[in-house]
Amino acid sequence: MANEFKVGDLVWAKMKGYPPWPGKVVEPKPDVKKPADKRPKQFVFFFGSENYAWVTEDMIWNYAEYKEKYSTTTRTFRGFQEGIDAMEEILKKQGPTVVTSGRSQSPVPSETKLTEAKGKDQKSLQKGKQKEESRRSGLPKSDKKKDFADSKTHKRSSSSVLSPPAAKSRLLEKEPTSPSNQGKSSRFDFDDSPSLPSTAKKSAAAASTSNDTKMMSSLTMDPLYLPDILPSLEDTLPPKNIIATPMKIGFLGLGIMGSGMVDNLLKSGHEVTVWNRTTSKCKEFIKDGALKGSNPAEVVQSCDITFSCVTDPSALKDLVFGNCGVLQGISQGKGYVDMSTVDVETITDVNEAITARGGRFLEAPVIGNKHLSKTGQLVILAAGDQSLYEDCDSCFRAMGRHMFHLGEVGSAAKMKLVLNILVGSTLAGLAESLALATKVGLDPQEVLQIISNSTASSQFLREKGSDMINNRINEPSCKLQIMQKDLRLAINMSDLVDQPLHVSSSVNELFKKAKAKGYGDHDIAALFRAADL
Repeated sequence: MANEFKVGDLVWAKMKGYPPWPGKVVEPKPDVKKPADKRPKQFVFFFGSENYAWVTEDMIWNYAEYKEKYSTTTRTFRGFQEGIDAMEEILKKQGPTVVTSGRSQSPVPSETKLTEAKGKDQKSLQKGKQKEESRRSGLPKSDKKKDFADSKTHKRSSSSVLSPPAAKSRLLEKEPTSPSNQGKSSRFDFDDSPSLPSTAKKSAAAASTSNDTKMMSSLTMDPLYLPDILPSLEDTLPPKNIIATPMKIGFLGLGIMGSGMVDNLLKSGHEVTVWNRTTSKCKEFIKDGALKGSNPAEVVQSCDITFSCVTDPSALKDLVFGNCGVLQGISQGKGYVDMSTVDVETITDVNEAITARGGRFLEAPVIGNKHLSKTGQLVILAAGDQSLYEDCDSCFRAMGRHMFHLGEVGSAAKMKLVLNILVGSTLAGLAESLALATKVGLDPQEVLQIISNSTASSQFLREKGSDMINNRINEPSCKLQIMQKDLRLAINMSDLVDQPLHVSSSVNELFKKAKAKGYGDHDIAALFRAADL
């Protein structure tokens, strides 16, 4: 069957969960896998979101012919109007549209005109055009088409716009799930932008070095709360532009981490219904546009996907299996995502109960702290239902910077516990080093400065070391008792496979000592108070 569209056609293209969107058929990107089913497809660039995706031809229509039908939607999607404006600017510059039989085709705009049409900001437009002209000046004419495709990739990298509709098909770029490719997608899904050009990388490295030097020379200043593990300073990205899913979202648990997640869901345009055991915590989110549920079951019943984030296994069991709990609200097709850090046994029990009632389940514990939750830079470790993972795409992008799908339920819990014994052990080593330094008469500020210039240096050590010696422990980014709980769960997991954890067990005892001294609700930097006898 001959394809009805060709490279350069201006079209409307529809992705699941979104209205037909203005776009252009372009040459496929080599790093985006084509779905395995045999239906005719085209590779489409979406204006307004600046994303790419493979789209079946039955979900593609000529732009000019269907403009009146698809140019308005019942719901406002961020980037949609910008996409239409960009398309109209192209049509305005190229003149009258040519219509042929069948699915009519618009003439192909020149590369220069397409570049000129991108965006409304004339200052950014001129700057981008100058860069494009400078880059092209050394290329032969025969490379013009290839250069145009490259300029698209470069432009996307520099602007770092990560919004859907193509997001649903992007898992390094991920494939849309189909009967023929289900279960074959990459296990590791990065919410990352394309690599920067080499000159940009050098600039970023120089800026990072400059920032590190400033931090070392003034350790008494409040440091930025940057990632505990990931991403590093070099991975810091510009603000995200997210098109919210039209699905109704629920969120249960508004603690240190949950509050930041909900805030980012609301800011990115999601419709969110919240519930918290302490109802007063819901008030600030209701002011920001959230709806309030009376109990977990009611939230689950009224929403398509419900997230939860609670402190420990006991709290999760109460939330799911208790009176008016999550399980009572689950019905066929409902999605439930738990983002708590719990043991494998608990998360497996929850999964079995949810799926037994026809629901879909995903575990998604996170790496990060209070600040990363607030700024939407968490690392999300997901495992479970693949279709639910894809439906959560815009939500995960609002909450985090990196996403991983690790396979079957239980894998994410294991991964989080493995990572946290490393974090706990690192923190204990830092606390004991500074305690010893103090006892032998060394200046702890000087010790930390030297650590920061050594091969042992990391953002985590610099941040927490500064917190320790300046006694910044009263406003926790991560509570000490939560870290101790994770160490305990990791040690219990090691018992099941007869894996000795000599260091981690000793570290756990140090954390227990800090808890016994009354530092459980303080920041993890309070571990220094247990080490400094």
